[in-house]
Amino acid sequence: MEVIPAIDIMGGRCVRLAQGDYGRATVYADDPAAVARRFQAVGAPRLHVVDLDGAREGRPVNRQAVAAVLAAVSLPVQVGGGVRTLEDIAAYLEMGADRCVLGTAAVEDEALLREALRRFPGRIAVAVDARGERVATHGWLREAELSPAALVERLLALGARVFVYTDVLRDGTLARPNLEGVRRLAEGLKARAPDALLLCAGGVSSLADLLALAEAGADGAIVGRALYTGDLDLAQALAALTSGNR
Repeated sequence: MEVIPAIDIMGGRCVRLAQGDYGRATVYADDPAAVARRFQAVGAPRLHVVDLDGAREGRPVNRQAVAAVLAAVSLPVQVGGGVRTLEDIAAYLEMGADRCVLGTAAVEDEALLREALRRFPGRIAVAVDARGERVATHGWLREAELSPAALVERLLALGARVFVYTDVLRDGTLARPNLEGVRRLAEGLKARAPDALLLCAGGVSSLADLLALAEAGADGAIVGRALYTGDLDLAQALAALTSGNR
């Protein structure tokens, strides 16, 4: 299982929100690109970068900061937040992103998702942001009349194969992952599409949490606040998972 550091950008700076609340942002660094370089130096296999302002406004806002991150590292980077058009996707891929993560667009614009998957094969991930049994959209400020499981089934039918599952109520809380939710999604995904990837976020605070996510069926764990507070040591986590100590 991959351990994927998260870099959330708001106002050009590296921040973490608590439960997706924009009013509860903690600034951890003024230079997201420098943070990216530190994660790469430790051995991170991939980065997960989100334009938080973009997610809220529905268009890329921190494009310059994201571009600086992409220019600063050589490892794969997936980018999300405000990616709502084919032009947005193409622009980020041309900047050097490995994947674009579609959230609101994947829920609300089936035609766009279908075309994105066709035009950019292997380069699209879809976000499944859950608040309880409802899917959260528009920077987690709204909810859709849709359960995470129902959304996954719909997205699979459209051809999506990389899923980023976030338990919004646990994100930024260090309150442990929603292992039951991960297990249910993983079982459903693998039964329908054995080649699908499930990357999970929300609540990771320790190596034990990462090992539990791996056992629950996650292919990757996106980790944010725990890396910034020091609750989780990235080098130790990578070593433990790479050694097969699952």
